[in-house]
Parts: sequence; structure tokens; C-alpha cells
Amino acid sequence: MTLLQRIAGAVVGVVLFVLALVFASVILAVAGAIALLVGAWLWWRTRNLPRPGPGPGSGGGTVIEGEYRVEREVRRIDDDAR
Repeated sequence: MTLLQRIAGAVVGVVLFVLALVFASVILAVAGAIALLVGAWLWWRTRNLPRPGPGPGSGGGTVIEGEYRVEREVRRIDDDAR
């Protein structure tokens, strides 16, 4: 290969690399714009949906409030002798 062919090959390679970078950046910009539009559309469509209320499970059922205590049965050896 001559020196002129090597220089031409290097120039073509650099030009193709720059074109690939430009193409990739355009594709990423278009994909980002589409994702932003889809996200805005989904937000707009779901903004008036009812929100789940507070509480366990947010099922809207009846909640009975209160306290509880765990009482364990304690058996003693002298209780068995009676």
C-alpha cells in the first residue's frame, strides 16, 4: 500500500467514525424525546385517577383499632401436683 492509500483510508475511517457518532446522538435524542412525550401523556391520562386511601392494604375496608396483649400460659411444676 502506498502512503496516499494509507492517508485516504485514515481520513475515510475518521469521517465514518464522526458520522456514526452524529447518527448515534440523533437516535438517542429522538428516543429521549419519545420517552418524554410518552411519560407526559401517561401522567396526563392518569392525573385524575382515584388515589388509594391510607390504611392497611389501602383496600378501603373497615379498620378496627385497639390494643392487644399476648398472654402466655405459664405452667409450674407445683401446679401439676394438686
